[in-house]
Amino acid sequence: MALEGLSESEVSTGTFTEAVIARLGKKPSQFTPIHYVGKGIHVETGKTVPAEKKFIGIDVFLDWDEEGRNPDTLGAKLEATSVNQKLKLKMITNRGVKVYPEGLPETFCTDHWRCRFTSPDKSANYADALGLMKAMVSSGLDIIKTENLYEFDGKPGYSLGQGE
Repeated sequence: MALEGLSESEVSTGTFTEAVIARLGKKPSQFTPIHYVGKGIHVETGKTVPAEKKFIGIDVFLDWDEEGRNPDTLGAKLEATSVNQKLKLKMITNRGVKVYPEGLPETFCTDHWRCRFTSPDKSANYADALGLMKAMVSSGLDIIKTENLYEFDGKPGYSLGQGE
């Protein structure tokens, strides 16, 4: 689009591109050239104190498409699976919405579930997470992904779920 008084002529995108390419490496003829002189970018970083890193749980993502995708049915199955485990089911989300416990029955659920397990006394470790996942697989659940939950200096290093 040519602007009257500003543009010399109207050109296509291709013609404009060719004009830019023809001028690459040349100095401007109408403006004062700028010369950048430097030794690269240098960023000062302060000394960091290592944070106390503490494993506090795990998000286990499941592919589950049974029982009409009823979150209460899945929740009961997971509660039974984790009964002898240090990590306990805290919540289940589906598409980012909390569906268990106390989810809304009208929430549309897909077959992809995030199941958050935490250690109430924060004494669990990754070996406990492996034991939990083994029990889940033994009960017929299909684990598709996991994310470990850590606190750093007592603060969550993970995204909180709805209502947390």
